[in-house]
Amino acid sequence: MNIGIVGAGKIVKEALPVMEQISEFTFQSIVSSGRNPENVKNLQKQFNIKTIYDDYEQFIQDEMIDTIYLAVPNHLHYAYARKAIQQGKHVICEKPFTLTKAELIELRDLAQAHDIIIIEAITNLYLSNFEVLKQSMNELGNCKIAQFNYSQYSSRYDKFKEGIVAPAFDPSKGGGALMDINVYNIHLAVGLFGKPEGVAYFANIQKGIDTSGILQLDYNDVKVVCIGAKDSNSDNQSYIQGDNASINIKGPTNELKYNQGGTQSYQVNPHNHRMYEEFVKIAQIIKQKNNDLAAQKLEHSIQVIEVLEQALDSANIKVGPSQK
Repeated sequence: MNIGIVGAGKIVKEALPVMEQISEFTFQSIVSSGRNPENVKNLQKQFNIKTIYDDYEQFIQDEMIDTIYLAVPNHLHYAYARKAIQQGKHVICEKPFTLTKAELIELRDLAQAHDIIIIEAITNLYLSNFEVLKQSMNELGNCKIAQFNYSQYSSRYDKFKEGIVAPAFDPSKGGGALMDINVYNIHLAVGLFGKPEGVAYFANIQKGIDTSGILQLDYNDVKVVCIGAKDSNSDNQSYIQGDNASINIKGPTNELKYNQGGTQSYQVNPHNHRMYEEFVKIAQIIKQKNNDLAAQKLEHSIQVIEVLEQALDSANIKVGPSQK
C-alpha cells in the first residue's frame, strides 16, 4: 500500500524505521506544517519518500496515496481523518483517535459509507504478549485488583514550567497525561476487562492541564487503577491480582506467580521494537480488507474514548480546540 505520512515529529521519526521493514508499506508522500522544512527533507532522503507537501488539502488529493498515517497533535485527528476518508483513503491514526466519542462515531459511519478502513495505532494491544496475557488471566482465579502504571518524565515538562507549552501539554490541543500517556493503560484495561461501570480521575492540574493523575475504573468485583504521569518518573510495572495467582507486567516480560508457589515467565514478542507487530497486523487488516476485525478494533477504540470523556468530566478538565 502507498502510505502518505501526516506529520514529522517524534513519533513519526520512531515509526518510519519500523514501517520501512514491512513489505506492505511504500512511502509515497509526507506533509507537515512547514515550520521545519529541513526536518522533512531529511526524512524524505532517509526513507526515500517520493513527494513532499506543505499543504494538507493538496496532499490528500494525491491519487497515488491509498492509506494515510496520521501523527499530528490530538486535536487535529478528527478533521484530518474526515478529509482523508472523504478522499477514499484508509486511515491509521495515532492515539487517541479523536477527542470525543461523537467524533469517532461520525468517522466510523463515514468510513463505512466510503468502504474505508480506519484504525487506531495503539501498540500494546497488538503485541503477542498481550494475547498470552489474556490467556493467563484464566490462571488468576477470581481477579480482584489491577494496577497499571505508565509514567515518563516528559522532555517538554521543564519548558512547560517556564511557560513554553508544547501540544502535549496544551489543553486546546487535546494534551495532558490522560490523553497522551495514560491512554495506553486504558486500552489495556478495556482490552482485558471491557467497559467499566464507573470512572473517576484524580489529577494533578497545572495551567489547566493534567500533568499526572490516577484513574480509577470500577468493574464491580474488580477494581482497576491506571497511573499516568508526564511530570515524574517511575519503573513502569503493572500488576493484576487474583485469589489464585498474580501477573507482573514488567517491560516486555510477563511473570505469572501462583499464590501456592511456582512462577512462569514469558516474553513472546517476535521483534525488539514495540511498534513492529502493531504495523504488521494493521497492514494485514487493510491489505486483506478485513472489515470485521477492523470494526472490532474500532469498537474497542470507541469504548476507550468514552472512558476518556468520563474521566475528564469527573476531574472537570476541558480539552479541545474550544479551550483558550
